[in-house]
Amino acid sequence: MSALSNVFLALHILAVAGVVILLLMQAVKVNKVIPKGLIHALVTALVAGLVMVGIRSVQHHDHPAQYGNYNNGTLAAKFGILLIILYIALKNAKAESISRSTWLSLLGLTVINIGLAQSLK
Repeated sequence: MSALSNVFLALHILAVAGVVILLLMQAVKVNKVIPKGLIHALVTALVAGLVMVGIRSVQHHDHPAQYGNYNNGTLAAKFGILLIILYIALKNAKAESISRSTWLSLLGLTVINIGLAQSLK
């Protein structure tokens, strides 16, 4: 079960890194757009994160001394922020260009979510 958790952790980290890279690739462009892979990376990060939480809760139930439980408040905040990022990306996916403030909000919310992930250790 621990190996499976590590696989989903790696998948989650790669998806979040993909989100950051896709957003940073728009930094030099005058007309910023929502990249094609952004929504896929966001959904991958969401699914991998939910699977990791499910695996950890089972591990905690079976071996509470070995596996600590996640802070549900932090998880709820991360989930909410990810849903907001996904909503903004879906809302602007068909737009020919997005404003700088929309792009900065996507990038800022992603960085905040990464910071929250550091508190889950």
